[in-house]
Amino acid sequence: MKIKLFTGMLIFSLFLSNFGIISYADSYTATKIFYQPKMHNQNHNKFLNQHKKTQVEKLIHSYQNNFVSAINSGDFSLVSSDILPGSKICTVQKSTVKSYSERGIKERLISYKINSMSEFDNGDFRVVVNEKFYIQKGNQPLEYKEFENIYRVAKTNKGYKMSQILSVKILDSKTIKS
Repeated sequence: MKIKLFTGMLIFSLFLSNFGIISYADSYTATKIFYQPKMHNQNHNKFLNQHKKTQVEKLIHSYQNNFVSAINSGDFSLVSSDILPGSKICTVQKSTVKSYSERGIKERLISYKINSMSEFDNGDFRVVVNEKFYIQKGNQPLEYKEFENIYRVAKTNKGYKMSQILSVKILDSKTIKS
């Protein structure tokens, strides 16, 4: 708990409530000192952490769907709002969209699941995502692929953005008989 000393000032009243201590001084200056039990701070931090995680989950959802749309249309701009400009993932995915479009590769997202999420000290997140796709490569048989991708999500002044693919692991791959 903080204690403030007022030199040469007469304190007229002191009010203690659940929200804090408010000291009023004769110079018409009010000083509010918040004292919140640890439980309040912990609940507030849990709320903030959950809010951040919800924002990252929304970004992952948007990215998953928009990236497939970008692949299928050959238009990187469909996913660009989810990606940090100038980042490693921006360069890689822009090239992937162009390459897949030129080779006639189409994707269909079956499902994705966020397996884990952890926050770095700077506010960025490490997100492990399990992704399942059907992939059609031109006239070749349809393929099923399951990946475990680890992404870095950057905290920016415009919200969270995809900034890096830290790893890609193929968990399953098979040809679907037609």
